Amino acid sequence: MDASRYTPRLSLRPIIGMLGHVVRSLPAGIAAVLMAATTASAADPTGSPTTSSAPSATPATGTWRGFYMGGGGVYSNVSVNVGNGVCYEDCYWGEYDQYDQGDGAFGYSLHAGLRVHRFIALEVNYVDPGSIGWNKNLVYMPEFNDYYNNRVDFQASVTEASILGIFPLDPFEIYLRLGAGFWDGQSTQRLDQSFGDIVITRDFHDSGTDLLLGVGFGVTIAKGLHVRLDLQTVGIDRDVLNAQDDTSLDSFLLEVQYRFGAH
Repeated sequence: MDASRYTPRLSLRPIIGMLGHVVRSLPAGIAAVLMAATTASAADPTGSPTTSSAPSATPATGTWRGFYMGGGGVYSNVSVNVGNGVCYEDCYWGEYDQYDQGDGAFGYSLHAGLRVHRFIALEVNYVDPGSIGWNKNLVYMPEFNDYYNNRVDFQASVTEASILGIFPLDPFEIYLRLGAGFWDGQSTQRLDQSFGDIVITRDFHDSGTDLLLGVGFGVTIAKGLHVRLDLQTVGIDRDVLNAQDDTSLDSFLLEVQYRFGAH
């Protein structure tokens, strides 16, 4: 498909809005832990070295630095900007963007990272989102000069490189992700003429690199064991879905992570 007929657009798809209500319900026990540590240091009236029978405090999860790896399950979907109605190739999309979702699918993910600072980690991910369907009726096809109904089966793999900004609230963590997604995708496209009997079936393959954005929430449940929920989005080429405007691959990831050397 000739991508030159489109006018390039840059869009930072604003789906990262799910952070607001997370912090409010976090326990107030952090201050209590710090107070208990201070009290314990002054508890020995003799001033001699203390061999307390109480368990000694372990380092907070948020102070750990080192290597980690993990994986889990993924639910993914595509999001396509369809404007405010049926639109010809060069028409004005209007003030209010509308996004169509596809038929989501389940897949898997793997990741490895390095926590270089209390607030920063570097991470590499691999995401296989499964087979996602996207259907759209009355799509104008300039090369055929007619309207067609889209029936698209889309598969992809995404390798991600990102930096995480982490807000530790031991044993919880909230983090933001910024990076690049290197995606490779292919689709089988069935185009049914909207007002006729013509049926076109074709395969399309494409790959590219686009902005990766994400937000996540995690909790440490045992020594070195961390569970996290991640929401992320990466842009993909509209041609692979036979779409006319901005498209993205959006994923929810539920992962288990092991942190080497964490106490």
